[in-house]
Amino acid sequence: MTKMDVNVQENVALHAGIGEHIGFELGARLIKNYHDLNGKTASHFVGKDILSKMLNQPDCIGINIYKAINEEGSQTYVLVGVDSTGKKILEYSQISAEGCLESQEGIVADRLRDDSWSLNWTLV
Repeated sequence: MTKMDVNVQENVALHAGIGEHIGFELGARLIKNYHDLNGKTASHFVGKDILSKMLNQPDCIGINIYKAINEEGSQTYVLVGVDSTGKKILEYSQISAEGCLESQEGIVADRLRDDSWSLNWTLV
């Protein structure tokens, strides 16, 4: 497949407003489409605490979610905060309580709970 085969947007400016509410009906339809094509569907739960910590990192405007394979060979996701320039937040500076400039490790999250999507929901 080449770029000519798909509509590719290059140099999309990242900002905190990216993303939108699509509603249950469209969400369920998109998940069902994936299930119908692949024969399985799974979701992965991420808790509010780690998401809040990631989003509260300096200049964090969003989160990249990468498909990954864990140590046991199972599919998982790795989440990494992204700053306003589009760079992954792997390290940042912070002022300590003593007034010293310290380097902090950026949060890279995993260890998600698998929660398979139930197709017993009524799909419109």
